[in-house]
Amino acid sequence: MSDPGLRLAAVFDVLGPLYRRGVRTVEQEGGMPVGVRAVLDALAGCGATTVPALGRTLALSRQFVQRSVDDAAGRGWVRTRENPAHRRSVLVELTADGAQVLADVRDGERRELAALEQSLDLHPDDLDACLRVLRALSTRLTDHPT
Repeated sequence: MSDPGLRLAAVFDVLGPLYRRGVRTVEQEGGMPVGVRAVLDALAGCGATTVPALGRTLALSRQFVQRSVDDAAGRGWVRTRENPAHRRSVLVELTADGAQVLADVRDGERRELAALEQSLDLHPDDLDACLRVLRALSTRLTDHPT
């Protein structure tokens, strides 16, 4: 493939189904909806924040994030508290139970991914190159959406 547009299209053709299979695996094996997982990951990384800010961070609609926050709160994994900067937009934060369940899910995933990585006939440099490309795409699409 010499056409750069075709090469990049081929990357996304592989990423879409790969992502969906990964999401199904997380939901089926861990019993955690992907939206809830995304919220827990984001809160673990940035600390207490608002639903609209989570939506921007995750590139998801505020409504989807709110449903995921409500689901996580119902499970005791997040809680809300008053936001001194905004009367109507509460802050969402991880609970200790939420941090623990996220750590458990991540540990399980790391074990599964380590086994998968060992089963592939790839050099570690190949995975590093793949990660560089995906990060560059993510940065470009985040900073300059097409």
